[in-house]
Parts: sequence; C-alpha cells; structure tokens
Amino acid sequence: MRRAIALSLVLFTILFACSRPNATSETTSANAGQPVKGDWAVVRLEAEPETLNPLTSTSAVAHFVLWGANNSQIYELLLGYNPDDQWSVTKPLLAEAPPTISDDHLTYTVKIRDGVRWHDGQPFTPEDVLFTFKAAACPLADTAQLRSDMTDIADIQVDGHSVRFLMSKANVYNYIAVVNSLAIIPKHVFDPEGLLDTFSYKDMIGPKGKTDPKIKKFAEQFNNHPAGRMPVGTGPYKFEKWDSGRDVVLARNDDYWGKKGYLDKIDYRIIVDYTAALAALKSGEIDLQPRLLPIQYNQQTSGQAFEQQFTKTKYEYPAAGWLIWNNERPFFKDKRVRQALTMLIDRQKIIDTIRQGFGRMGASILNPQSKYFDRDLKPLPYDPKRAGELLDAAGWIDHDGDGIRDKDGVKFKFEFLGSMGSTTYKQLFPVLAEEFRKNGIEITDRVIESALLQKTVKEHQFDAFSIVPVSDLDQQQYQVFHSSSAQSGSNWSNFKNAECDKLLEQIRLEFDDAKRKDLYWKLQELIADEQPVTILYYGNEPAAYSKRFQDVRWLPMRPGYDVTSWWVPLSQQKYKGTAAPKG
Repeated sequence: MRRAIALSLVLFTILFACSRPNATSETTSANAGQPVKGDWAVVRLEAEPETLNPLTSTSAVAHFVLWGANNSQIYELLLGYNPDDQWSVTKPLLAEAPPTISDDHLTYTVKIRDGVRWHDGQPFTPEDVLFTFKAAACPLADTAQLRSDMTDIADIQVDGHSVRFLMSKANVYNYIAVVNSLAIIPKHVFDPEGLLDTFSYKDMIGPKGKTDPKIKKFAEQFNNHPAGRMPVGTGPYKFEKWDSGRDVVLARNDDYWGKKGYLDKIDYRIIVDYTAALAALKSGEIDLQPRLLPIQYNQQTSGQAFEQQFTKTKYEYPAAGWLIWNNERPFFKDKRVRQALTMLIDRQKIIDTIRQGFGRMGASILNPQSKYFDRDLKPLPYDPKRAGELLDAAGWIDHDGDGIRDKDGVKFKFEFLGSMGSTTYKQLFPVLAEEFRKNGIEITDRVIESALLQKTVKEHQFDAFSIVPVSDLDQQQYQVFHSSSAQSGSNWSNFKNAECDKLLEQIRLEFDDAKRKDLYWKLQELIADEQPVTILYYGNEPAAYSKRFQDVRWLPMRPGYDVTSWWVPLSQQKYKGTAAPKG
C-alpha cells in the first residue's frame, strides 16, 4: 500500500524531509494533570480523499484519515512502529507479535489477536487477514499500487488463529509486505456473498484471477464498494460521516480492544487553500494546521493574540526535494552533465529564500531517519566554474557562439515539467532558468495538472521535473533506481546502472543487518556520484495548533502527528458532547 517502497507523487508543494528518528514532545502545560476524555480536534486536511477504501486509495490524505502515523485509526495493520526500538515495525496491533520466520526465510507465521471486533460488532478473524490479501492481489481490482509489494508471496494459509505466508523466494522486505503493507479490511462487509471463498490466494495470483466470473464480479463490486464512503475498521476511532467538500468526522471507539483515545471526535476539515486554512486557524474554526507555508510561519503567525491561543512548531517529515532528470535524454546520459547541473544550483540559497530557512542540504536518497542513512555523505558544492569544466569535458560546448551549449548538432535546450497550483515550483523555476542560462543551458517550462503530470512522468514523456518523494522508515530503493523498474515501477529517472542493480538485488537478499547497512552505504555513494536525481534539500514542516491540547508529540512517520493520543483538560475543553464545530 505505501509502507515498503511507496513514493508519493506530491509535486513540489509543501512536503520536506527529516533528520533523526525521535518523537518530540510539546506538552503545553506542566500542571495539566492526568489525561481525561472529552473535546474534539479539528484538523486541516489539505485535499479531499478520493475514497476511504484502504486498498484502492492512493492519496496521502486518505491514508492520514484511515490509519494515521501509528497504523491504527479507523483501520489497523498487523504491526505498528515501536518507539522503544528505533521505530522498528514490531509493535503488536492486529497481530499478537512479530511473525515467526523459518530459517530459510520462506515462511512467515503470524498469530492473529483474539477478542477484537469490527466497528459494526462483528468479530475480527484470521479469515479477514486472508481475505484482505486476496482482495489486494486480485488482478481485476484497482489495487495495482499494492501488488508490486506482494510479488514474492506465493500462498497464504489460515491455521487456527495463525496465518501462514509462503514466499516464492527469500527477500528481506517480505517482512514488510506481510505486516506493514495492508490495512486489514472486513470480509463480511466487502464480500458478503462469499465470492472469493472458494479461491485460494494462489488462485488469485494465477490464471483464474483474471478470468473467473466470480472474481470478475467481486472486483467490479469492490472497486466501487459503498464502504469506500463508510469504512468499517477495528481501530480506536470509527467513521461517523463524510460531508464531501467539507469534512470527514471520526468518533472515539469506546469498545476498542487496546488503549482508547481521549478525544470524543476528530474532525478532518477539508481546506485546500493555504490562506483560507490560516484564516480558519486564527478564527478558531480549526485547531491544527499541520502544514503552514514558510511565509505564514515566519510572517503571518505572530503577535500577542495568536501566541496566547496557539503553539507554533517545526517538526520532521519523511520527504525531500528532488529534481529528476530523464537519463535517457541526450542531455542527461553522461553523469558529468548531471553532476554539473547539481553544481549549478545554489541549493542553500533556495533553502534560505524560497524555503525561508526550512531545510538543509542533502546528498543521500534515503530518509535521513533510516538506520542505513550515511551521515558522512557530503552534497556536491555550488560551483559554477567546476560545472562548466565538466560540461566542456562532456562535449557540451558553445560551438557556434550563440550563447547555448551544443553537442553533435543538438542544442542544450530542455523542458522542465511543473505541477499546476504548486507555489514552490513557480518560485523555483525562475531560479533554475537563470542559473542555467548563465552557463549556456536554456530551459523552458510546461505546467500541467497533477493527474496528467503523473501519467506523463510514468510514461517518461519528460526531460526533467521536480518532486517531493515521501518515504517511510522501512524503505527500500529497488523500484526507484533498479533498471527493471523503469517501465513498471517508480524509476522515473530512467536510471540504468549494472552496479546499482547488483547492490539493490544484494540488499534484498542480505538478512544480516550490519552487512545490509554496508551495502546501503555503497548504494548511497554510487547514487551521489552518478546524480540521476538532484537532492535539493531535506527540511522541516512548520505547523501551529491550539494550546489547549496536551501530550502533543511529533512523530517521524507521516503525517507526523497522532491526535488519537492528544487530550484536553476539562477546564479548557471547547466542544462539549456531540455538537459539531461550526465552520
């Protein structure tokens, strides 16, 4: 779904990266007392979810609502992130413990938690786990983004209270595919007719999965199931309503099997425009604006009245600013050219001006919070003189004196693709154009809608574009940089390098953590040298929230916050009972 290797195509709007894997606490009152129930949290959501079906949804905002930062909100996954173990995926949720793994790494056995009930009162069973994986594997369901994470799962079997996952080959990331890739969904809701009952998981991934009439009928129903508007999960908050264009409201599940939330309700208020979102915060319509624009943080959220009501903060978020070069284009085939382009960009100036200080220079493709992140890797310097020398050495010279470099009769002119509505892209492009123009490179820009841009990028019909890839702590890079992923994965840069492929394949097969770390360091060094992408920066996310909330913590997993653990002292509670906040 999103945990193993997901890259969200959020195209240079607001998302940035991180540094260390620590949660930060900002409890607002030292004398607040013990946590109590009550009140609401009204949280700004920057877009409307396309669906709340966790297996067909591809939008980040839907995921924030469905399972949040801790894999547990409406729906739950088998395991969550463990803050006591470097945020490893070992915290029991719907599984009682991490899976038992056979010596050959081909069998993963998960014991399923007993005594859990769905929000409609029906019991949760191991059959729900099997069904979830069968639905995700269905080739006729709108779940293609999930199936790439499940390619090594050969079969799944239920044995009492346990579910056994059988692998076709060993792969260190099969652990993530089992416990941290799918939110578990209710079989009785999504398949009340039992259309998939007679099919094994092996059947779903075999020829029957594409041809059997019952599976076809299931897929047609599943892709447009009403539960996409009214989800039924097992988590600490249950779905209450979705008012299109306005909000999605969740209510505390007082029958939750685990630690219950404190807030009565969580109201995700859909406000796309940033100016409108800030106005809503200042007026008290919302309580949390998790992503302020830098200019809003620095210039529009000060003064006594604001500071009395709200806390401003900067928190870490698992994303970074990248420029992606299509390595198949003649301009970008030579790594010396790619190195030169990076050295022509004053990345610190971009951080200081466009980002207004929200960021730091970056060199590695890995999430800075990953335990495999190479902190000694240095970014290429801003050095136009050296960049010019590299371009000359690569044969890109202004042969005809028109001010534009050329090679073999081809002018160094290329198009930069941008996302419509991206304020950062509008600021970034002129900076890049000026830097490149001064060094004999001409670029034009083409701005298109995000949906069309995603299609264009996947088809490699571009020269260069900007992206903010959002990665998780348990990330791998196979789909991003392996040559086989250029056509069917997320290798949008068309980067094809035999040494890189070998390292990525070795990383998948290396179960010794120390040896895998060594391989990851070699991979980071290779990518830093080859520069198939330019890392502009890692950054921090600016936010503001009401001071009445206690035990506010910022987490190293997206979306970076978990309001299910926040609470408000009785004397400061704003919303009583079930009355909906106005707005």
